[in-house]
Amino acid sequence: MGSLPSAALCLLCVVAASAAATAQPRQDPRVLEAIAWYTGTAGRVDDAKARALIDAAATDGDVLARMWIARAWSRGRLGYPRDEARARAIADQMIGAVQRQAALGVVEAQFLMGTAFDEGLGVAEDPAVAFGWFQKAAASGHTLAEHNIGNAYAAGRGVAADPAAAVTWWTRAALKGDAVPQLRLGEAYERGTGVAADRVQARRWYADAAGRGNPAAKAALERLGSPR
Repeated sequence: MGSLPSAALCLLCVVAASAAATAQPRQDPRVLEAIAWYTGTAGRVDDAKARALIDAAATDGDVLARMWIARAWSRGRLGYPRDEARARAIADQMIGAVQRQAALGVVEAQFLMGTAFDEGLGVAEDPAVAFGWFQKAAASGHTLAEHNIGNAYAAGRGVAADPAAAVTWWTRAALKGDAVPQLRLGEAYERGTGVAADRVQARRWYADAAGRGNPAAKAALERLGSPR
């Protein structure tokens, strides 16, 4: 076989470079597993397991794991104490890399950009922009993005308050096993907020969350007492 003409070789180089530029970075499976333990979609909530996985991935240089650590410091998640200054210092270093991954369509990076704008991590706080990033991630079925959209509708943060929409989005995440939206749905059904009051449904969602280790849901079940 003869050698390719120089023009064809140049074209191949351009195609290869374009493919490399648009290829999504490989996601560290430890980050995804950590999120499953953090939310309870793994079957129960286990912050210690989640933190160990995130820490290990971050030690190996994973960008999204390091941004997750900023998120953990920001509000005291995963067993980290709350330290907003430390969270911002880490986020300032990582936000550019996270944004590049988000632009390439990495769903976890899109979610983390939502967190960044929601909590002022590496960028100026902007709840409306945060909501847009959460929508991008939720379009691909990201559970925590769905959860956070529900929170936004409940609080009227970055979007007009809409308790019914909050219930809709919390339900999407809760059906996948996210314990906190399960708790929120229990509260919504108990109070009749965004949905008709229904103590049977309230108990159902409280029980699901309690079964995954959520202490507030367990307390709510005890307060409601046995069904009559």
